[in-house]
Amino acid sequence: MIEEEEERTSILELLLEIDRKVKEISQNKTSDESSSSHEIYFLINNNNTSKKRGKPAGNENINQEVHDRTKFDNLLTKIQVHFLSFVIAFCNAAFNKEYKCSKDSFKNINYKNKANVKSSYISKLKNSTIKDLLKMDISTKFTTLKKSNNKDLLEKIESSSPILNELFEMKYLDLFRYYYNQKKPLDKIEYNNIVVDLSGNKECKSFYHLLEKNKNLRTLLIGIAEEQYLQTKMAKKDCF
Repeated sequence: MIEEEEERTSILELLLEIDRKVKEISQNKTSDESSSSHEIYFLINNNNTSKKRGKPAGNENINQEVHDRTKFDNLLTKIQVHFLSFVIAFCNAAFNKEYKCSKDSFKNINYKNKANVKSSYISKLKNSTIKDLLKMDISTKFTTLKKSNNKDLLEKIESSSPILNELFEMKYLDLFRYYYNQKKPLDKIEYNNIVVDLSGNKECKSFYHLLEKNKNLRTLLIGIAEEQYLQTKMAKKDCF
């Protein structure tokens, strides 16, 4: 049991270290490199010198880094997609409380936007508000609705509901902290004296539900969530 816990911890630390190195590489790109639209994830030695037969030295490390980077991105995507689905469910819970007779509702954000985990995009999200998220195009699954469905509904709210208008000014990271809720079930959110009841709402699935659905990834998901969104060091008592 102890060996398994140590292995999980070492894997998580490796993933986080790779992520930090990627960000450093991105920040240190020269002006010539900045003209390229491609993300740089790894530095690969591509010398055109004479090649020896057999497996090139060092490939094992490169392949391992690529594998771990992919695993890190997959876990980060899982968290971000789940959280952005929660955001829409939360907005609908608040909307339904304010407009009990309305048939309108916010729809899930386009998956392309939800699943983007490039560092530049994530940084933009972290500095956004709920309103910014609601201005994104909705999922292409809603073929009978305009892509701007959420944005249009938001504009109606801004002019008619001071309460929701204030609530939707909440910062992305602030809502993530509510969503995280110390990994416990989330029954309600209180923000600036505004209370949104989530109890009994099956659509509002907090971080707790993500962990329940992915118990084998619990340690890694907690570590990445705290490192990326809460800016805290990995809580070892939760990982062991």
